[in-house]
Amino acid sequence: MTPDRAATLISLCGLALAAGVLAAPGPVAAQEEPEVTEAGLARGEMFYQAHCGRCHGMLGQGGEGPSLARPTLPRAPDHESLVEVIRGGIPGTGMPGTRSNLVSDLEVDLIAAYVRTLAEDVVTEVAGDAERGQEVFASTGDCYSCHVVDGRGTGIGPELTGIGLRRGVDYLYASLRTPGSELPVSRRGILRGFRGYLPVRAVTREGRVITGMRVNEDAFTIQLRSISGRAVSLRKEDLVELEKQFDHSLMPAVEEMTEADIDDLVAFLADLGDGS
Repeated sequence: MTPDRAATLISLCGLALAAGVLAAPGPVAAQEEPEVTEAGLARGEMFYQAHCGRCHGMLGQGGEGPSLARPTLPRAPDHESLVEVIRGGIPGTGMPGTRSNLVSDLEVDLIAAYVRTLAEDVVTEVAGDAERGQEVFASTGDCYSCHVVDGRGTGIGPELTGIGLRRGVDYLYASLRTPGSELPVSRRGILRGFRGYLPVRAVTREGRVITGMRVNEDAFTIQLRSISGRAVSLRKEDLVELEKQFDHSLMPAVEEMTEADIDDLVAFLADLGDGS
């Protein structure tokens, strides 16, 4: 623990003790993980549900974000590293950081303490065979034709390298069965808050029809990527029609796959980036 962090915890202990959330101070400064009372864990659960439950599930078993009910979190194996992830987020993923004016250091510590209890009673196991799922990904699913995993494939859809660290099992199932219902949301840049990989159909004044995946957009232009991978930039003033196909995906449905195929495919995707 850094001196600044230790000092912060010491300064918070007086307030926390009054609220009954941390055990007696003294050894806290020398420990990596503060001792938290049952009342503190209850408050940590409340803060977790308010700030984290939407993505990771109210019980921590995953949703849009990955399950936290596992013995070891690959990016946060201890309390201190988990605090850093909660506070700073994970660059390049959907995991945002927390703003200090909205979430206090004490709240972050209590959230981290609560999260580390999630694996005590429930550990979510994925049905299916990940090794066979890799075969389904490459053959029956033909997933490399749109997605990249470890440098192999075509980057029309989202890159899936490490997807198991970014998405929960329920989200992966929904993405396969009803692709358009689970389009990822951009959390940074000009498209912050907008759905990523959104299919778009544009018609120019000359009658040219262009379809593709939205890559970027501002008030005056929109950039698309076609199924062939070609980049197209259009000025909105040159268009007579611009249709954004929400709740639609260019990914084909999985009717030709059996339930066993889907289970195996999800097992493979959930393992990507796990590192276990």
